[in-house]
Amino acid sequence: MNFNSNYLETYKNLLETTELQLGYQEFIKLFRFLRVGLEKELPDYSFSGNIAENNMDFAYFQLTDPELKAKGIKIQLVFVHKTFRFEVWASGHNRKIQTHYYNRLKDQPLKYVLNDNPQRVDYIIKQEIDNIELQSGEYVISKIKPVILEMVEFVKKQMDNL
Repeated sequence: MNFNSNYLETYKNLLETTELQLGYQEFIKLFRFLRVGLEKELPDYSFSGNIAENNMDFAYFQLTDPELKAKGIKIQLVFVHKTFRFEVWASGHNRKIQTHYYNRLKDQPLKYVLNDNPQRVDYIIKQEIDNIELQSGEYVISKIKPVILEMVEFVKKQMDNL
């Protein structure tokens, strides 16, 4: 198997000349804090045991409760590295469920971003959260928690009516 040596050299240079590794470690520390903090503040939800890191495309963890689970839906807090932004996603447990809800939502007016390809994209709907100051984990939780709860409410109430 061949690898792109230019990318590997760029990566090596970044590690040697910047604080990329320290920045990434600090991000992981923050994201773990958010998972644990939200789990404490939202005791009625089951959280995934770990955060998932997806090759610096995005990192996420998920939460659900019995009602969401019965609908085949999970809520995910996602951090998209390229845009350096948090997003809250409602995702199906599989592509069939995602396609089902996508087909029901595609002609509805939504305040959320609806994915454009439920067979390939990992969410049904998402809410982007811009410009959060990251110095305080508690502050970040105070901005993210209401978005999560609002999306849960939408999924539980509105998606039943479709």
